[in-house]
Amino acid sequence: MSLLAHQPLGQLLIGRGFLQAPQLDSALQEQRRCNHQKLLGEILIEMSFCSQTHVSEALACAEGIPFAGITPRLADPRVVSLLPHDYLTANGVLPLFLVEDVLTIAVSEPANLFLLEEIERRTGYSLQVVAATAHDIRATLEAYLPEEQVFVVDDIGPEGAGQSFTLLDRPPRSDPKIAAPDQPAILKLIEYSIRHALAEGASEIHFEPSESGLRIRFRIDGRLCEKLRPPRRLHAGLLTHVKEMTGLDSAQCALPQDGRMRLRAAGRTLTVHASTIPAHFGENLVLRIGADDAGPLKLEKLGFGYEMLKHWRKLIAQRAGLILITGPSGSGRRATLYSALQERNGPDSNLCAIEDAIEHPLPGVNQFPIDEPAGFGFPAALRAVLRQEPDVLMVSDIPDVQTGRLCAQAALSGKLVLAAMHSADTLAALGRLMHLGVEPHLLGATVTGVLGLRLARRLCPHCREGYEPGSAERRQLDRHAANITTLFRARGCERCRNTGFAGRVGIQELLIPDANFADRLGQGAAMSDLRPLAQAAGLKSLRSDGLEKVRAGLTTLDEIFRITT
Repeated sequence: MSLLAHQPLGQLLIGRGFLQAPQLDSALQEQRRCNHQKLLGEILIEMSFCSQTHVSEALACAEGIPFAGITPRLADPRVVSLLPHDYLTANGVLPLFLVEDVLTIAVSEPANLFLLEEIERRTGYSLQVVAATAHDIRATLEAYLPEEQVFVVDDIGPEGAGQSFTLLDRPPRSDPKIAAPDQPAILKLIEYSIRHALAEGASEIHFEPSESGLRIRFRIDGRLCEKLRPPRRLHAGLLTHVKEMTGLDSAQCALPQDGRMRLRAAGRTLTVHASTIPAHFGENLVLRIGADDAGPLKLEKLGFGYEMLKHWRKLIAQRAGLILITGPSGSGRRATLYSALQERNGPDSNLCAIEDAIEHPLPGVNQFPIDEPAGFGFPAALRAVLRQEPDVLMVSDIPDVQTGRLCAQAALSGKLVLAAMHSADTLAALGRLMHLGVEPHLLGATVTGVLGLRLARRLCPHCREGYEPGSAERRQLDRHAANITTLFRARGCERCRNTGFAGRVGIQELLIPDANFADRLGQGAAMSDLRPLAQAAGLKSLRSDGLEKVRAGLTTLDEIFRITT
């Protein structure tokens, strides 16, 4: 050990020219005043007599070990994960690299021999110690995701070195005087998130600040999975930059905002919708990704069974009537609406769509976005569009009684109206309209069909495996009179990113009211009275359709019970 280790810290700092003797006297007096409850180094830093770097460098010199400035680039992510993240943070320790069974670590208290012995015991490696400031160690640890999900903001690979997307039509900024910060780490993080979301088929990117960091999650096949946890300090700059890209007001942090941008990435044209909302630790940001060049799916690709597809095609070919498409968020309502419009698209038809946000441009369809702040809500939009004599009218939501009545009245006047709603199933959609205040006689006279939707995760065809149902699964199948002898489960392979699932498949129930059902609906019958009439009219439940998808090996039994419970 160096002879300097026997010198007091104050003398070491004076000898290196970092401290003056009167300053040391003042710090020692303060230490006596607080009954030596603080280390001298802490007091010197608090009184601004020395920097943390000066104190750490002097301590390193006293212990005869090197002093190093630590950055995320210096540490090997695999080595950082040798010890639990919480342990490293609590003790001010950073594993740097491992060479020939010698582990190099940075510590903020090199004189703590007990800590060094514990690290040797826990890792099983001999140690080479360097000193670093507690600030540098903490900042570097914040740049890593704990446990297996290691990610370093400053260490994105060469493929992420440059911006891999191009903005096509930047919307006008709400406040052009406010510029987004041009920080390389922030630009890399945005580019990395969008690029990897596209590569993994994600439909949404969620940026969620918390007390300890910034959580980034992707929604893949309808489910959120955590991808990154960069340091929280990047959140403000990231948010400002995305707001600039999507035409939002960078200075507005107290109210929710919605914006959009169009970009070109990986040879595809995308529309990205941005939504911000104030939260406890800052604004949450969600980016919803849609491919402009994907186009609506053909009806055959939506998962309809053969018989149901025939009935659905017959419904949307009608000249007039009100057809409701219902389900929770993320159930495929908009995709089904777009596919139905595409089916009716022709040179002799006036197709109009009223949407809260236009997710995809549809050639041949007149699409009108809602603008509530400007007074162009759903009722106002419906009245205006109906004056242009549409043959087929799509409405992306029925949020109030006025919209519901106008949809029914449009159907009565000879228009085919396709309207989406949020509800649990087909009968719940009718009940919700009556609860909003739409008169039962209007519904009984105009509703020609109600389609209920869910989306189930589709098993990867390359790695799914069949098996015989167990006793518990057999009881579930018997309860629903499902004669299924072979079930399939997820296994996982490289093609499905080891999830066992790839894409989603639609689960549907279709109610086509017969004369008896329409009569009782028009009389305002309770839903409990309408259910047996719906079953008599041929309604098969969502779960029944889901079990048919299980029989075909498209999804799992657990997945169907999860989405239909």
